[in-house]
Amino acid sequence: MKKTLSMMLILGLTLGLAACSKNKKADANADLNAAAANANSQYDDVIVEEDRLVEAVESIEVNLTPVYFALNEYSLSKEARNILSANAEILKMKGINNITVEGNCDDRGTIAYNIALGQKRANEVRDYYIRLGLKAENINAISYGEENPVCTAQTNSCWAKNRRADTVISAN
Repeated sequence: MKKTLSMMLILGLTLGLAACSKNKKADANADLNAAAANANSQYDDVIVEEDRLVEAVESIEVNLTPVYFALNEYSLSKEARNILSANAEILKMKGINNITVEGNCDDRGTIAYNIALGQKRANEVRDYYIRLGLKAENINAISYGEENPVCTAQTNSCWAKNRRADTVISAN
């Protein structure tokens, strides 16, 4: 009788454990399926957010034209003032408030001289934007001196391309 009872107990425990392990596998599969569905849902949400972001960026995409300077100069030419006026209109139309004016130089002259000249160019552009109605507190001016060339050839035409001020949209 003891033997039969022991066998019944072992058989019951075995069946119970087997049933539990099947439930664990079923539960694990259900958890995996739920996680996969959730991940796909989250992925879809990311795609939707990315699409919205792309649309927002495209709606404010602007082409701001740089202005160029004569050798060792920081005063604005008539052409430069016309370009800045067009840039200011675009900024106002698009509702863009925060910009940075980046002053640049060619690689002739000392580093200190070019940093100072680049800052004078950036300040001149900033001041002109302010005269055109942009708010002073929303315009930063920085000099890159000769450190941000768009052309590296040692020619007059290349140096002229590097004597410029770029207007870029700032994050804040």
